[in-house]
Amino acid sequence: MNSLERLNFTLKTSTYLLDSAVGQIRDAALSPTKEHIHKIGEALVAIFEIQQAIYKIKPELEPKYDEPSQEVSEANQRLGNALIKAYELADNGKLNEAINYLSDFENKEVSQYHRELASIERERLNKNYAT
Repeated sequence: MNSLERLNFTLKTSTYLLDSAVGQIRDAALSPTKEHIHKIGEALVAIFEIQQAIYKIKPELEPKYDEPSQEVSEANQRLGNALIKAYELADNGKLNEAINYLSDFENKEVSQYHRELASIERERLNKNYAT
């Protein structure tokens, strides 16, 4: 493994660890949660930029991604918007409203996978924001 391959592997591993850290921060409700997660997001962006520089030199290292279907993309967007709204509500002291918002999303969403993700987040909200 040459130095660029090793660096790319290290950066890829780092992104998995940082992504895991985001979930741990969220689950631990480590305040200020949004700011901590934002800082990790900034680190991930920096890693992405370094990876892009590597891929310009060694394009064969760039992972190949299959584009999600339009249906999946739309479901991802709906879920993302619902989670943003729910966490904003919870952050503003409206936990019951946030939980109800995600429950409504679960009842209306056509994608079972996205309903299940919303359910997980609803339970996480209830656990982390409940006093």
